[in-house]
Amino acid sequence: MIYKTYRAPTYKEAVLNAKMDLGNDIYILGRKEIKEGGFLGLFAKTFTEITVAKSNGAVSDAKAGLSENKTGIMGAQSQPGPGGIQGDETAKILEEIKNIKLRLEELSTGTRRSEDEIPNLNRLVTVLKENDFSEDFIREVRNRFREELTLKDAVDLKVFEKKLREFIGERIETSGPIEPGKGKPKVVVLIGPTGVGKTTTIAKLAATYGVLQKHDVELFTIDSYRIAAIEQLGKYAELMQIPFAVINTREEFKNAVSASKAEIIFVDTAGRSQKNSLGLAELRNVLDGVQRNIEIHLVISATSKYRDALDIVSRFSQFAYTNIIITKLDETNTLGPILSVLNREKKLSYVTTGQGVPDDIELADKQKLLDMIDFEMLYVDQPC
Repeated sequence: MIYKTYRAPTYKEAVLNAKMDLGNDIYILGRKEIKEGGFLGLFAKTFTEITVAKSNGAVSDAKAGLSENKTGIMGAQSQPGPGGIQGDETAKILEEIKNIKLRLEELSTGTRRSEDEIPNLNRLVTVLKENDFSEDFIREVRNRFREELTLKDAVDLKVFEKKLREFIGERIETSGPIEPGKGKPKVVVLIGPTGVGKTTTIAKLAATYGVLQKHDVELFTIDSYRIAAIEQLGKYAELMQIPFAVINTREEFKNAVSASKAEIIFVDTAGRSQKNSLGLAELRNVLDGVQRNIEIHLVISATSKYRDALDIVSRFSQFAYTNIIITKLDETNTLGPILSVLNREKKLSYVTTGQGVPDDIELADKQKLLDMIDFEMLYVDQPC
Protein backbone atom coordinates (compact mmCIF):
# COMPACT_ATOMS: atom_id res chain seq x y z
CA MET A 1 0.00 0.00 0.00
CA ILE A 2 1.28 3.46 -0.89
CA TYR A 3 0.44 6.53 1.20
CA LYS A 4 0.99 10.05 -0.12
CA THR A 5 -0.05 13.59 0.72
CA TYR A 6 -1.12 16.26 -1.75
CA ARG A 7 -1.47 19.97 -1.15
CA ALA A 8 -3.43 22.45 -3.27
CA PRO A 9 -5.38 25.71 -2.89
CA THR A 10 -8.68 23.79 -2.86
CA TYR A 11 -9.89 20.32 -1.94
CA LYS A 12 -10.97 19.64 -5.52
CA GLU A 13 -7.52 20.50 -6.86
CA ALA A 14 -5.83 18.30 -4.27
CA VAL A 15 -8.03 15.33 -5.21
CA LEU A 16 -7.43 16.00 -8.92
CA ASN A 17 -3.67 16.04 -8.36
CA ALA A 18 -3.86 12.76 -6.47
CA LYS A 19 -5.91 11.11 -9.21
CA MET A 20 -3.57 12.39 -11.93
CA ASP A 21 -0.65 10.89 -10.04
CA LEU A 22 -2.15 7.63 -8.78
CA GLY A 23 -5.25 7.03 -10.87
CA ASN A 24 -8.91 7.11 -9.90
CA ASP A 25 -8.88 4.13 -7.52
CA ILE A 26 -7.65 5.92 -4.40
CA TYR A 27 -8.79 6.18 -0.81
CA ILE A 28 -8.77 9.59 0.90
CA LEU A 29 -7.76 8.94 4.50
CA GLY A 30 -7.64 12.47 5.85
CA ARG A 31 -7.97 16.13 5.10
CA LYS A 32 -6.85 19.29 6.83
CA GLU A 33 -6.59 22.99 6.15
CA ILE A 34 -3.17 24.61 6.56
CA LYS A 35 -1.88 28.17 6.25
CA GLU A 36 1.40 29.15 4.69
CA GLY A 37 3.32 32.34 4.18
CA GLY A 38 2.26 35.73 5.37
CA PHE A 39 3.81 37.95 8.01
CA LEU A 40 3.06 37.62 11.73
CA GLY A 41 -0.02 35.58 10.92
CA LEU A 42 -1.32 38.09 8.38
CA PHE A 43 -1.92 37.52 4.69
CA ALA A 44 -1.29 33.78 4.98
CA LYS A 45 -2.65 31.58 2.19
CA THR A 46 -4.92 28.66 2.99
CA PHE A 47 -4.24 25.27 1.41
CA THR A 48 -5.97 21.93 1.63
CA GLU A 49 -3.81 18.89 2.36
CA ILE A 50 -5.15 15.37 1.83
CA THR A 51 -3.67 11.99 2.66
CA VAL A 52 -4.46 9.21 0.21
CA ALA A 53 -3.78 5.49 -0.02
CA LYS A 54 -3.53 3.15 -2.98
CA SER A 55 -2.33 -0.42 -3.46
CA ASN A 56 1.13 -0.97 -4.89
CA GLY A 57 -0.21 -3.04 -7.76
CA ALA A 58 -2.74 -0.43 -8.84
CA VAL A 59 -0.14 2.32 -8.79
CA SER A 60 2.26 0.28 -10.84
CA ASP A 61 -0.43 -0.53 -13.38
CA ALA A 62 -1.51 3.08 -13.61
CA LYS A 63 1.99 4.49 -13.99
CA ALA A 64 3.97 1.82 -15.78
CA GLY A 65 1.30 -0.14 -17.70
CA LEU A 66 2.38 -3.48 -16.31
CA SER A 67 1.28 -6.62 -18.10
CA GLU A 68 -1.68 -8.67 -16.87
CA ASN A 69 0.48 -11.44 -15.39
CA LYS A 70 2.09 -9.05 -12.91
CA THR A 71 0.38 -9.01 -9.53
CA GLY A 72 0.45 -6.55 -6.67
CA ILE A 73 -1.78 -6.39 -3.69
CA MET A 74 -4.81 -5.57 -5.83
CA GLY A 75 -3.96 -8.41 -8.15
CA ALA A 76 -3.65 -10.99 -5.38
CA GLN A 77 -7.15 -12.40 -5.78
CA SER A 78 -5.89 -15.84 -6.78
CA GLN A 79 -2.19 -15.77 -5.81
CA PRO A 80 -0.72 -15.31 -2.37
CA GLY A 81 1.14 -12.06 -2.01
CA PRO A 82 4.12 -11.35 0.24
CA GLY A 83 3.57 -12.93 3.62
CA GLY A 84 0.84 -15.20 2.24
CA ILE A 85 -1.91 -12.57 2.14
CA GLN A 86 -4.82 -13.86 0.06
CA GLY A 87 -7.21 -11.81 -2.10
CA ASP A 88 -10.08 -11.92 0.39
CA GLU A 89 -7.79 -10.68 3.14
CA THR A 90 -6.66 -7.85 0.88
CA ALA A 91 -10.27 -6.88 0.24
CA LYS A 92 -10.91 -6.88 3.98
CA ILE A 93 -7.95 -4.59 4.58
CA LEU A 94 -9.12 -2.18 1.89
CA GLU A 95 -12.63 -2.18 3.34
CA GLU A 96 -11.21 -1.36 6.78
CA ILE A 97 -9.21 1.49 5.29
CA LYS A 98 -12.34 2.79 3.57
CA ASN A 99 -14.28 2.68 6.83
CA ILE A 100 -11.47 4.47 8.65
CA LYS A 101 -11.50 7.13 5.96
CA LEU A 102 -15.27 7.61 6.34
CA ARG A 103 -15.00 7.83 10.10
CA LEU A 104 -12.15 10.34 9.95
CA GLU A 105 -14.14 12.59 7.65
CA GLU A 106 -17.23 12.34 9.85
CA LEU A 107 -15.32 13.13 13.05
CA SER A 108 -13.01 15.79 11.63
CA THR A 109 -13.31 19.14 13.35
CA GLY A 110 -12.50 22.62 12.21
CA THR A 111 -13.62 22.01 8.66
CA ARG A 112 -17.15 21.60 7.34
CA ARG A 113 -17.84 19.10 4.59
CA SER A 114 -18.64 20.75 1.30
CA GLU A 115 -21.61 19.67 -0.78
CA ASP A 116 -19.24 18.17 -3.34
CA GLU A 117 -18.02 15.70 -0.70
CA ILE A 118 -21.51 14.27 -0.07
CA PRO A 119 -22.53 11.90 -2.83
CA ASN A 120 -26.01 12.32 -4.28
CA LEU A 121 -26.70 15.70 -2.66
CA ASN A 122 -27.42 17.13 -6.10
CA ARG A 123 -30.00 14.37 -6.56
CA LEU A 124 -31.71 15.40 -3.33
CA VAL A 125 -32.01 18.99 -4.50
CA THR A 126 -33.40 17.81 -7.85
CA VAL A 127 -36.05 15.65 -6.19
CA LEU A 128 -37.22 18.46 -3.91
CA LYS A 129 -37.31 21.00 -6.73
CA GLU A 130 -39.22 18.63 -9.01
CA ASN A 131 -41.81 18.26 -6.25
CA ASP A 132 -42.04 22.07 -5.82
CA PHE A 133 -40.67 22.25 -2.29
CA SER A 134 -39.72 25.77 -1.29
CA GLU A 135 -36.15 27.04 -1.40
CA ASP A 136 -36.26 27.51 2.38
CA PHE A 137 -37.30 23.89 2.87
CA ILE A 138 -34.64 22.62 0.43
CA ARG A 139 -31.98 24.61 2.26
CA GLU A 140 -33.09 23.19 5.60
CA VAL A 141 -33.08 19.57 4.40
CA ARG A 142 -29.77 20.02 2.60
CA ASN A 143 -28.15 21.36 5.77
CA ARG A 144 -29.59 18.48 7.78
CA PHE A 145 -28.07 16.00 5.32
CA ARG A 146 -24.70 17.70 5.47
CA GLU A 147 -24.67 17.64 9.26
CA GLU A 148 -26.30 14.28 10.04
CA LEU A 149 -25.96 11.87 7.12
CA THR A 150 -22.86 9.68 7.15
CA LEU A 151 -20.91 9.37 3.93
CA LYS A 152 -21.50 5.63 4.02
CA ASP A 153 -25.26 6.18 3.98
CA ALA A 154 -25.01 8.91 1.37
CA VAL A 155 -23.67 6.56 -1.31
CA ASP A 156 -26.56 4.09 -0.87
CA LEU A 157 -29.55 5.50 -2.76
CA LYS A 158 -32.05 3.31 -0.91
CA VAL A 159 -30.78 4.56 2.44
CA PHE A 160 -30.64 8.06 0.99
CA GLU A 161 -34.34 7.90 0.02
CA LYS A 162 -35.27 6.46 3.43
CA LYS A 163 -33.53 9.36 5.19
CA LEU A 164 -35.17 11.89 2.88
CA ARG A 165 -38.59 10.40 3.62
CA GLU A 166 -37.84 10.63 7.33
CA PHE A 167 -36.80 14.28 7.12
CA ILE A 168 -39.91 15.24 5.15
CA GLY A 169 -42.09 13.09 7.40
CA GLU A 170 -40.94 15.06 10.44
CA ARG A 171 -43.08 17.93 9.16
CA ILE A 172 -46.22 15.78 8.97
CA GLU A 173 -48.14 15.16 12.18
CA THR A 174 -51.64 13.69 11.98
CA SER A 175 -54.44 14.05 14.52
CA GLY A 176 -56.68 11.08 13.84
CA PRO A 177 -60.48 11.38 13.58
CA ILE A 178 -62.67 14.01 15.23
CA GLU A 179 -63.94 12.73 18.56
CA PRO A 180 -67.64 13.43 19.36
CA GLY A 181 -68.35 15.37 22.53
CA LYS A 182 -69.47 13.66 25.71
CA GLY A 183 -72.18 15.46 27.62
CA LYS A 184 -71.57 18.65 25.66
CA PRO A 185 -71.22 18.99 21.87
CA LYS A 186 -67.83 19.09 20.22
CA VAL A 187 -67.82 22.26 18.09
CA VAL A 188 -65.81 21.76 14.90
CA VAL A 189 -65.20 24.96 12.94
CA LEU A 190 -63.75 25.13 9.43
CA ILE A 191 -61.96 28.36 8.48
CA GLY A 192 -59.93 29.32 5.44
CA PRO A 193 -59.69 31.51 2.35
CA THR A 194 -62.25 31.57 -0.45
CA GLY A 195 -62.36 28.76 -2.96
CA VAL A 196 -60.70 25.99 -0.93
CA GLY A 197 -63.87 23.87 -0.61
CA LYS A 198 -64.91 24.44 3.02
CA THR A 199 -68.66 24.01 2.40
CA THR A 200 -68.25 20.75 0.48
CA THR A 201 -65.76 19.49 3.06
CA ILE A 202 -68.07 20.19 5.99
CA ALA A 203 -70.91 18.42 4.16
CA LYS A 204 -68.64 15.39 3.77
CA LEU A 205 -67.82 15.42 7.49
CA ALA A 206 -71.47 15.83 8.45
CA ALA A 207 -72.45 12.93 6.19
CA THR A 208 -69.67 10.73 7.57
CA TYR A 209 -70.56 11.31 11.21
CA GLY A 210 -74.31 11.91 10.93
CA VAL A 211 -75.35 9.42 8.25
CA LEU A 212 -72.66 6.73 8.13
CA GLN A 213 -71.65 6.63 11.78
CA LYS A 214 -75.09 7.57 13.18
CA HIS A 215 -73.85 10.28 15.53
CA ASP A 216 -76.13 13.13 16.61
CA VAL A 217 -74.91 15.97 14.37
CA GLU A 218 -75.95 19.58 13.68
CA LEU A 219 -74.83 21.99 10.96
CA PHE A 220 -74.23 25.72 11.47
CA THR A 221 -73.06 28.29 8.98
CA ILE A 222 -71.57 31.68 9.82
CA ASP A 223 -71.88 33.12 6.35
CA SER A 224 -74.22 35.97 5.52
CA TYR A 225 -72.34 36.84 2.34
CA ARG A 226 -72.77 33.81 0.12
CA ILE A 227 -76.47 33.07 -0.34
CA ALA A 228 -75.65 30.22 -2.73
CA ALA A 229 -73.40 28.58 -0.15
CA ILE A 230 -76.12 28.82 2.52
CA GLU A 231 -78.63 27.24 0.15
CA GLN A 232 -76.17 24.52 -0.82
CA LEU A 233 -75.42 23.56 2.77
CA GLY A 234 -79.14 23.76 3.64
CA LYS A 235 -79.92 21.26 0.88
CA TYR A 236 -77.22 18.91 2.14
CA ALA A 237 -78.67 19.15 5.66
CA GLU A 238 -82.17 18.46 4.36
CA LEU A 239 -81.06 15.41 2.41
CA MET A 240 -79.14 14.05 5.41
CA GLN A 241 -81.94 15.03 7.83
CA ILE A 242 -79.52 17.01 9.98
CA PRO A 243 -80.60 20.19 11.87
CA PHE A 244 -79.27 23.33 10.19
CA ALA A 245 -78.94 26.91 11.47
CA VAL A 246 -77.63 30.19 10.06
CA ILE A 247 -75.58 32.20 12.57
CA ASN A 248 -75.06 35.95 12.21
CA THR A 249 -73.76 37.22 15.55
CA ARG A 250 -71.59 36.21 18.46
CA GLU A 251 -74.60 35.92 20.77
CA GLU A 252 -76.48 33.72 18.31
CA PHE A 253 -73.49 31.41 18.09
CA LYS A 254 -73.10 31.21 21.86
CA ASN A 255 -76.82 30.56 22.46
CA ALA A 256 -77.13 27.99 19.66
CA VAL A 257 -74.22 25.97 21.00
CA SER A 258 -75.55 26.16 24.56
CA ALA A 259 -78.98 24.93 23.46
CA SER A 260 -77.68 22.09 21.31
CA LYS A 261 -78.02 18.45 22.36
CA ALA A 262 -75.82 17.16 19.52
CA GLU A 263 -72.59 15.23 19.88
CA ILE A 264 -70.90 17.26 17.16
CA ILE A 265 -71.70 20.67 15.69
CA PHE A 266 -70.03 21.30 12.35
CA VAL A 267 -69.62 25.02 11.62
CA ASP A 268 -69.04 26.39 8.13
CA THR A 269 -67.67 29.92 7.79
CA ALA A 270 -67.47 32.49 5.01
CA GLY A 271 -64.32 32.32 2.95
CA ARG A 272 -62.03 35.18 3.88
CA SER A 273 -58.99 36.34 2.01
CA GLN A 274 -56.00 36.16 4.31
CA LYS A 275 -55.39 39.79 3.39
CA ASN A 276 -58.86 40.89 4.56
CA SER A 277 -57.94 41.86 8.11
CA LEU A 278 -61.36 43.36 8.87
CA GLY A 279 -63.22 40.27 7.66
CA LEU A 280 -60.96 38.00 9.72
CA ALA A 281 -61.53 40.15 12.81
CA GLU A 282 -65.32 39.97 12.35
CA LEU A 283 -65.25 36.18 12.08
CA ARG A 284 -63.01 35.87 15.11
CA ASN A 285 -65.37 38.03 17.13
CA VAL A 286 -68.24 35.61 16.40
CA LEU A 287 -66.20 32.50 17.15
CA ASP A 288 -64.99 33.95 20.45
CA GLY A 289 -68.56 33.51 21.70
CA VAL A 290 -67.65 29.86 22.40
CA GLN A 291 -64.51 29.18 24.39
CA ARG A 292 -64.78 25.53 25.40
CA ASN A 293 -64.85 22.24 23.55
CA ILE A 294 -64.17 23.98 20.25
CA GLU A 295 -61.83 22.62 17.58
CA ILE A 296 -60.76 24.83 14.69
CA HIS A 297 -59.49 23.38 11.40
CA LEU A 298 -57.78 25.52 8.77
CA VAL A 299 -58.77 24.37 5.27
CA ILE A 300 -56.14 24.90 2.60
CA SER A 301 -56.00 23.76 -1.00
CA ALA A 302 -53.22 21.45 -2.19
CA THR A 303 -53.04 23.63 -5.31
CA SER A 304 -51.87 26.69 -3.34
CA LYS A 305 -48.55 28.26 -4.23
CA TYR A 306 -45.93 28.22 -1.50
CA ARG A 307 -45.92 31.95 -0.76
CA ASP A 308 -49.72 32.04 -0.65
CA ALA A 309 -49.86 28.97 1.60
CA LEU A 310 -47.28 30.51 3.92
CA ASP A 311 -49.33 33.70 4.09
CA ILE A 312 -52.54 31.77 4.78
CA VAL A 313 -51.19 29.68 7.67
CA SER A 314 -49.62 32.79 9.17
CA ARG A 315 -52.56 35.21 8.96
CA PHE A 316 -55.16 32.66 10.09
CA SER A 317 -53.04 31.82 13.14
CA GLN A 318 -54.99 34.45 15.09
CA PHE A 319 -57.79 31.86 15.32
CA ALA A 320 -55.49 29.49 17.23
CA TYR A 321 -56.40 26.62 14.91
CA THR A 322 -54.91 23.27 15.88
CA ASN A 323 -55.64 21.23 12.77
CA ILE A 324 -55.27 21.51 9.00
CA ILE A 325 -57.42 19.95 6.29
CA ILE A 326 -55.85 19.69 2.83
CA THR A 327 -58.35 19.77 -0.02
CA LYS A 328 -58.12 19.12 -3.76
CA LEU A 329 -55.38 16.52 -3.64
CA ASP A 330 -56.80 15.24 -6.91
CA GLU A 331 -56.05 18.55 -8.62
CA THR A 332 -52.28 18.67 -8.13
CA ASN A 333 -49.25 16.58 -9.00
CA THR A 334 -46.97 17.98 -6.30
CA LEU A 335 -47.36 18.47 -2.55
CA GLY A 336 -44.13 20.38 -2.01
CA PRO A 337 -45.66 23.84 -1.47
CA ILE A 338 -48.08 22.62 1.23
CA LEU A 339 -45.63 20.29 2.97
CA SER A 340 -43.09 23.12 3.04
CA VAL A 341 -45.32 25.20 5.33
CA LEU A 342 -46.34 22.44 7.73
CA ASN A 343 -45.00 22.07 11.23
CA ARG A 344 -45.66 19.53 13.96
CA GLU A 345 -47.67 22.01 16.05
CA LYS A 346 -50.52 22.00 13.50
CA LYS A 347 -51.76 18.48 12.90
CA LEU A 348 -53.26 17.24 9.65
CA SER A 349 -56.75 15.88 10.23
CA TYR A 350 -58.29 15.13 6.82
CA VAL A 351 -57.61 15.32 3.10
CA THR A 352 -60.13 15.50 0.27
CA THR A 353 -59.71 13.94 -3.15
CA GLY A 354 -62.76 15.07 -5.14
CA GLN A 355 -66.25 16.60 -5.01
CA GLY A 356 -68.18 13.47 -4.01
CA VAL A 357 -70.14 13.63 -0.74
CA PRO A 358 -69.31 11.78 1.48
CA ASP A 359 -66.87 9.55 -0.40
CA ASP A 360 -64.00 11.86 -1.29
CA ILE A 361 -62.63 12.54 2.18
CA GLU A 362 -60.29 10.48 4.31
CA LEU A 363 -58.13 10.73 7.38
CA ALA A 364 -54.74 12.27 6.77
CA ASP A 365 -52.11 9.53 6.56
CA LYS A 366 -48.42 10.38 6.68
CA GLN A 367 -47.31 7.41 4.61
CA LYS A 368 -49.85 8.06 1.87
CA LEU A 369 -48.75 11.68 1.63
CA LEU A 370 -45.09 10.65 1.42
CA ASP A 371 -45.98 8.16 -1.30
CA MET A 372 -47.36 11.03 -3.38
CA ILE A 373 -43.85 12.50 -3.59
CA ASP A 374 -41.92 11.44 -6.69
CA PHE A 375 -38.55 10.08 -5.53
CA GLU A 376 -37.69 8.57 -8.92
CA MET A 377 -35.29 11.40 -9.75
CA LEU A 378 -32.94 9.97 -7.12
CA TYR A 379 -32.31 7.02 -9.40
CA VAL A 380 -31.93 8.89 -12.69
CA ASP A 381 -28.33 9.12 -13.87
CA GLN A 382 -27.15 12.70 -13.74
CA PRO A 383 -24.11 14.30 -15.36
CA CYS A 384 -21.18 14.94 -13.09
